[in-house]
Amino acid sequence: MCAADSPLRLRVQFTKQGQARYLSHSEYARTLMISARRAGLPLEYAGTNMSRMKVSLSPPLPIGVTSDCELVDFNLTSYVPAAEACDLLGKATPDGIAPAKCRLMGPEAKPVGKVIDTAVFTAAFPETVGGGELEDAVERFSEMSTLPYQRVQPRRTRTVDIRAGVHGLEVVGETEGRISLKMTVDDGIAGTIKPWEVVEVISGMAGIGREVWQQAEVNRTGLFSRRGDRLISPMDTGAGRSGAGRGARGVRY
Repeated sequence: MCAADSPLRLRVQFTKQGQARYLSHSEYARTLMISARRAGLPLEYAGTNMSRMKVSLSPPLPIGVTSDCELVDFNLTSYVPAAEACDLLGKATPDGIAPAKCRLMGPEAKPVGKVIDTAVFTAAFPETVGGGELEDAVERFSEMSTLPYQRVQPRRTRTVDIRAGVHGLEVVGETEGRISLKMTVDDGIAGTIKPWEVVEVISGMAGIGREVWQQAEVNRTGLFSRRGDRLISPMDTGAGRSGAGRGARGVRY
């Protein structure tokens, strides 16, 4: 390790599976920070007596939802090769949480929490759910211009336009005999549409009972910045010394 001549940000893509999916956002954040310290990374702190680690996280993941793509930025005080950082973190993280990819970002890169506005989720329904009923519901949903949804929260209940926050919706092929719903939704600085809200609405339109759709397994497969009709991964922009991410790659949806 050597001192950095400009600020460095280590961007890490983590998977969150197994029992780790039941961690709250604050518990998950604390676990990552403890793991980063255990890994021996040259972490930057703010405040007196190293009281606050400088990190930026992707939007909170609903409890019980798994993910292939949780993102976090760690500010570093000195240079560490991305591959070495990934290896150190892999040895320090608990079961269910693992680094999938690491990148060193340049000083001009915005913190990851300030660039994400879109997420892609899949919801795998029980085997009893057929694709036809879901496809009809998706088609009717897509033809709507607005769709009010009553969001009940502990401190207040409000109505949101769920249709405006859904940018892509499709039924994908069977996996182990199960049909999945793929959804591209607002998640981050643009606002948030929760995957379970979409599952509930589409299931209701398809005549699928609550006791059935609540058994769906939801997974977050991607986090992006939306640029017109393209989705840009934060892992592919603003890369620094790692030499990765030299060009942004867009995925049409």
